[in-house]
Amino acid sequence: MYHKVNPNPRTGGLGLRVPPGKFEWQMKYLKKNGYETVSLTDVLDHFQRGKKLPNKPIVITFDDGYKDNHDFAYPIMKKYGYTGTIFVVSKAIGNTNFFDVEKKLQPENKIMNWHEIKELDQAGFIIGAHTVDHPHLAKVAPEAAKYQIEESKRALEYGLKKPVEVFAYPYGSYNDQVAQLTQQAGYRAAVTTKLGLAKQESDPFKIHRIRVTGRYSNKRFIEELHNY
Repeated sequence: MYHKVNPNPRTGGLGLRVPPGKFEWQMKYLKKNGYETVSLTDVLDHFQRGKKLPNKPIVITFDDGYKDNHDFAYPIMKKYGYTGTIFVVSKAIGNTNFFDVEKKLQPENKIMNWHEIKELDQAGFIIGAHTVDHPHLAKVAPEAAKYQIEESKRALEYGLKKPVEVFAYPYGSYNDQVAQLTQQAGYRAAVTTKLGLAKQESDPFKIHRIRVTGRYSNKRFIEELHNY
């Protein structure tokens, strides 16, 4: 689980930002050690339908849809033959991370525009939904949560002209009802911010991930990878 890949300290702290040099080292390490990228739907097809996966499959995810995912992460991943999944806040497309700026959580960052999103989609990246404007879904009324989950899917499908099947809960905020609404909206899977691996017995709407922050040394990255 990544957010920003950006060299500029003014775009935010190392909790959400991984500098490109460090990100490149991580991708190179994964490649050298035989890891291959797959999509979340590949993982589901493996668990539910027996689809064959590579020996060391990984899903590389990015939350929010920052422009730096296109400008910095994408060229590095392309170099190693990797693709990823980017969860986009639909109302922020071509705009900024107003949802974090308003709450004074992060400095202002550009979010990808449609042209950049489509370029990644065509390069084999998966575009997933991350709500309309990034609320804590477990804290809002069920009708509001339902709108956020369904409308972001509709907006992305309209722009991409293809189904959007995966979802990420903003701030990792969800409960059983939110997970159920996500399933009812027609998604196949949703990811949380809980730490761990996706397993055969995992609830497809409560998938765990491994967080990567810009503070991790190379040694810590390797430890996190093998920790689970």
